[in-house]
Amino acid sequence: MKRAMIKLLIITILLTAIFVNNDLVYGKERISLSIDSTNVEGQIDEMIYGHFLEHIYHSVNGGLWGELIWNRSFEEPTSGGRWTIEEDCLVQSKIADNVRLLFGDTEWSDYEFSLEAQKTDGSEAFLILFRASNDEDFYWYNIGGWGNVQSALEKGVKGRGWGIVSPIVRGKIETGKWYKINVRCEGAHLKVSLDGKTMLDFTDENNPHLIGRVGVGTWNTKAKYRNVKVKSLDGKTLLEGLPELNDGKISARHWQFYGKGDAYLTEYNPLNSKWCQVITSQANEAGLEQMPFSFHKGEVYEGSIWARGEAPDGMIIRFLDGNDVLKKINLPKPQIEWKEYKFTFRAKKDSKEGKIQIGVKGKSKIWLDQISMTTRSSKRIGGYRPDLFKAVEELQPPIIRWPGGCFASPYRWKDGIGPQEKRGTYPRQIWDDLEINAYGTDEFINMCKKIGAEPLIVVNIGTENWNEDPVPEEFLQDVLDWIEYCNGSTKTKWGKVRAKNGNRKPYNVKYWEIDNETWHMGAEGYIEAIKRFAPVMKKKDPTIKLAACGSGGFNLEWNRKVIEECAELIDYLSIHHYENPEQFVQGPFNYERFIRQTSELISKSKNTNLKIYCSEWNAQSIDWRTGLYAGGVLNAFERCAPMFEIGGPALFLRHQSATAWNNAFINFDHTGWYPAPNYVVMKLWREHFAPYRIGIEGQTNGLNVIATKSQNGKTVYFKAVNPTNKKVELDLSLDNAFKVKKASMSIVAPGSLDARNTLEQPSAVQPEKGEVEITGQKVKFALPSLSAAVVTIKGK
Repeated sequence: MKRAMIKLLIITILLTAIFVNNDLVYGKERISLSIDSTNVEGQIDEMIYGHFLEHIYHSVNGGLWGELIWNRSFEEPTSGGRWTIEEDCLVQSKIADNVRLLFGDTEWSDYEFSLEAQKTDGSEAFLILFRASNDEDFYWYNIGGWGNVQSALEKGVKGRGWGIVSPIVRGKIETGKWYKINVRCEGAHLKVSLDGKTMLDFTDENNPHLIGRVGVGTWNTKAKYRNVKVKSLDGKTLLEGLPELNDGKISARHWQFYGKGDAYLTEYNPLNSKWCQVITSQANEAGLEQMPFSFHKGEVYEGSIWARGEAPDGMIIRFLDGNDVLKKINLPKPQIEWKEYKFTFRAKKDSKEGKIQIGVKGKSKIWLDQISMTTRSSKRIGGYRPDLFKAVEELQPPIIRWPGGCFASPYRWKDGIGPQEKRGTYPRQIWDDLEINAYGTDEFINMCKKIGAEPLIVVNIGTENWNEDPVPEEFLQDVLDWIEYCNGSTKTKWGKVRAKNGNRKPYNVKYWEIDNETWHMGAEGYIEAIKRFAPVMKKKDPTIKLAACGSGGFNLEWNRKVIEECAELIDYLSIHHYENPEQFVQGPFNYERFIRQTSELISKSKNTNLKIYCSEWNAQSIDWRTGLYAGGVLNAFERCAPMFEIGGPALFLRHQSATAWNNAFINFDHTGWYPAPNYVVMKLWREHFAPYRIGIEGQTNGLNVIATKSQNGKTVYFKAVNPTNKKVELDLSLDNAFKVKKASMSIVAPGSLDARNTLEQPSAVQPEKGEVEITGQKVKFALPSLSAAVVTIKGK
């Protein structure tokens, strides 16, 4: 009995020791931390909560900019490229991404597809398509892809985009050389050879595509194809020779033809840029239509079309809900020369399947260009889509970077100013879109003013990878002209142009970045560009601050070279980091360590005032992992202040139709939008920003935490991410100089890493009120597993 009592006593003592010393009880973890409000460890700049607006996946064109018509200027053919037949070659002569031409029979199954291919210009090489049932279900062997460094088989699956499914083969494709390509499809077994060398010998064991057409394509490349042949495996010729191109009658992407007649694109006398649309009719009505639109009851839709030609019975604009006509507007017959014809429509009912038709009756032939439609609500706020503008505004971005990203690298800013109908088109199709520059410098800066954000402009320095036959002096002058347009007085050449465009006062754009992700130039090549651009940019306007491209990921050597050679010429080192969402726990700490390593390089440089700017960051998902990562990395940024000064995640906005990069903060279609978890957490963190980082003592045991206090010292914020699978109970002890009065908590804890918002459930992941207990100078609360929270502590 005594022995049993002794055992019980020992067990009790051990359990008490565990409880007292480790605070670990029944799977819960208790942590005690001390916050010293008098110990200011660093000052944080609110620009850490900046954002980055890139023209990508209809974020602007078809999104934030309130123009509702897609491909309004008909500059985007359905093929995405420009296919012609010259002598014995099929030629694609346009630099654009994701250009494809399919031909043959969708019921073909096992066959050999052979051809010859030559790269004539651009940054990559060939897309060889086979087993293509449609634009979404296909294989393509991407030869010389990913910057012309490797080749691999990619598989497209409807609703899921495409991705690599085979081993990667390293190697590049030479410009001007003809290559012999052979593809063999036999059941799930696929083989590809290049000049007789096997590149692919692969069996697709995951729902393989077993039937489909063949095709060719390019990605940011011009190419020629010849000697095209398709044979069945028993030797029967299925196709030999070049495919027909429908006599150049290419249709415009996002538009459909209706009625009896014809519609095709032509380069003859467009209103602007390269293309306009022809509609012909002999007797009955014929025209173009586009859908879907979201019509809202009581909203007024205003728009116009530019037209010329002959239509004795006039033109027709029709608005529909599915097949039900909501309103028909008769427009006058067009004239010989281009003229704008305006229309107005007030919706009398809601519709998520709205449609617009533009047509003619009788014997007619008209040319159309610049079809435009927006809402009166959009016009009231400067031309932006109201719900998306509000979504941006509610993040309170103190600074916004624009126009890219790699979108900035071929961007010609002069095409995006002046009257809408006279603006030029972006030089290439990219990110599922061909931008028509309806949203340019003036629209961007006016938006920043409305939101209260500083604009940051990324300039194009004319790299060969992104610009055809660049003339260095031309691009340098373009940058100087841009600075003058934004910051010059009305006595300057480009200041006068700005005034003519409706803005007499200078914009005083302070922040400028010297191109984007210039790693393809090598550090030495980019250093030379910095030395050429930075001095003259600052001479043009000594008040500006310059950012230069730093590392992507963890490339410390790139940072070292740029800092050693150019620190005294620049004000910011612009680094990028995209994280695997599986690294939501350790990723923020790893990147914080890298930022500190870069800071050490700066501390030994000729410019110790040089600051770090993470101009692109995110985890690649829109589930709760990216919310946990966002909270963790924002805490890391704050801990690295003041050496770290500006941030800006990507993607900012993304249309639901996008084929890749599903990590955006704001996700939308024509009916509405929803926030991803990164938006939810960053908004919560931003709303509780305070400029002074204060000391924390104690073991955090896997939590990612930071404490800050307000400018007047009367409020302390404790921001915490619990990425563990344990519930954590916290005791925060405040110093006696800060007299605790009250406390509250906002917490996001959806309970699962798979949790996410959708258009149907936009608030599945959102902050909720948490419980907080105050005992003297102690604040107690619990953090559920996989949660992010802000505790606000008010002083007396």
